[in-house]
Amino acid sequence: MLPPAVAVICGTLGGLSFGEFLAGESWKTLELENLVTGLPAVAGQPAGIQWVFWGLLFMTVLLVVFFFASLWVFRRRPGHMHKRPGRTASSYISQSQLRFRYGRVLFNIGLIVLFCCAFWNGLLQYVNPGKAWSRLPAGERNILCLRVTDFPVPVLTSAGRHYERMECRLLMYSADGRKQVPGSENILVYVALHSTIRNLYGKDSVVLKSTGLLPGDVIMTRCRSFSFDTGTKELTAFNYPRYMARRGFYCRAYVYDYQRIPSKLTLYERLRRLRVPLASRWEGEAGAVLSGICLGDKAGFGREVRERYNVAGASHILSVSGLHVGALYGSLVFVLGLPRKISQSRRYRSRRLVKVAPGQDYLQAGARQSHILKTYSVSGGALVHMAALLLIWAYAAVVGFSASVMRAALMLSVYGVGRVIGGRTDSLNVLSVTALILVVFKPVNLFDLGFQLSFTAVLSLIMFFPLLRNLLSVRNLVFKYLWELFCCSLAVQLGTLWLTAGTFGVIPLYSLLCNFFVVPLSGVILYFFLLYLVVMGLHMEYALMLVNRLLLHMATMLDKAVTFFAGLPFAPIRYQPHVTEQLLMLWCTVYLYFILRERENRRE
Repeated sequence: MLPPAVAVICGTLGGLSFGEFLAGESWKTLELENLVTGLPAVAGQPAGIQWVFWGLLFMTVLLVVFFFASLWVFRRRPGHMHKRPGRTASSYISQSQLRFRYGRVLFNIGLIVLFCCAFWNGLLQYVNPGKAWSRLPAGERNILCLRVTDFPVPVLTSAGRHYERMECRLLMYSADGRKQVPGSENILVYVALHSTIRNLYGKDSVVLKSTGLLPGDVIMTRCRSFSFDTGTKELTAFNYPRYMARRGFYCRAYVYDYQRIPSKLTLYERLRRLRVPLASRWEGEAGAVLSGICLGDKAGFGREVRERYNVAGASHILSVSGLHVGALYGSLVFVLGLPRKISQSRRYRSRRLVKVAPGQDYLQAGARQSHILKTYSVSGGALVHMAALLLIWAYAAVVGFSASVMRAALMLSVYGVGRVIGGRTDSLNVLSVTALILVVFKPVNLFDLGFQLSFTAVLSLIMFFPLLRNLLSVRNLVFKYLWELFCCSLAVQLGTLWLTAGTFGVIPLYSLLCNFFVVPLSGVILYFFLLYLVVMGLHMEYALMLVNRLLLHMATMLDKAVTFFAGLPFAPIRYQPHVTEQLLMLWCTVYLYFILRERENRRE
């Protein structure tokens, strides 16, 4: 599955890049309908750009028709013979010989077809109406009907004003209050916080009143919307409008007065709101750490705290990924499979003897009767895996369906389906299938940093971990666990260093040492979080209070460990490589992989 996944990813990336170029350069002076009827010459674009589209479309259709026609010719037909062109009438080639001779060529053509289809899938993200810019007129006051899609995050502007930033979905807008225009686009909304002044011991203190908005709430307001385009043309600066456009946001709005409208919540919104009761008992910095580890909520982290975790190389534990989902999946399979294991042990404990008559060919036991133990065939626990996968997807909905969570949940789903049907699942094929599904259904995932880091880390773990582990043979269980943990951290660092250094500009010097403490402790926190969920569901208040204290204590220990490693000398190596340097680092990583693999092949 790796070659098809690579073809789809490369084609989608090419289509997204080409569509983004056209959206940034010519979409502002070109109407979308002209893409179908023909593209006229515009400023900065060649007059024959319309022929590029039609040529690509014609080539894609031709390749698709040729590929499926070849599959029809190569289909299995026992005893069927094909006449060889240019030969005598008695010279024929069998169906199996035809597939053997031209099968590789047809496979390569299929990869090209996948590349072309993925290219158009990525390009259509910018061709569809409403995908290239906002429908709302910038700078004009309109009546907006918005649906909140994410939890609010408190922000403080440079002017000293307090807002709550939230992601919303436009349902309807109206300029005059009479004609309602339905809309469907993402808007970044800043809701102003109202403050009250309280007199405490002769001193005035300002208390901010939160909006209390949650995912699924619908508000009606009258405000202006503004685009993210700041007018800067600097290539070296961070392109914030392009970053937001890749996420599907093309405008922002500042709301100072609004009115709530009753609405019916969807299942996804109900699951998202479960985060509120789960994190209601977590307070302070330890509570923020628990929310980040268990629920992927980084709203309670300031810039300094995030910088500290980045410097220490422990920022991966604050985003829900394969470590969290895998631990929860294993725990769920174990807990849900306990009744089956108990009944299975009882079956084997109550042994029943079956008599076998002497003289039988199956078991010759002499003149007297003998006994054999009757065994039972039990199923592979398909219901246990299915129930665990459903709970994992519910957990993914609670934390928000981020790219890393979707990757981990899909990989576990493919693995679980393989276990249910009794097949063997290769880790690289599982990763390829997951990447292919995510890219096909949402091509913009390729621009998401979480998607890039998640798949790069797992790919490097699959490639480097077996080779690094075999460098040293350790038999002691404790030292073997520490050695495998070190190899796991080193494999991830080798594969993601070129990406993290180019994105964050920080090389974590003590990340390998920090992971010796952070990863096991975060795993223990996740297991106690599962116990926290069970106790909360059983309404055991005293046990819930005890587990909550243990969780807060462990989160405090983890935060102190990260603070210690972040404060070591020469910890923050500030270096942000250029694109050429990033490619050179990637090439060195690939070269190191081939060296280790060659060494492994020589040992075998």
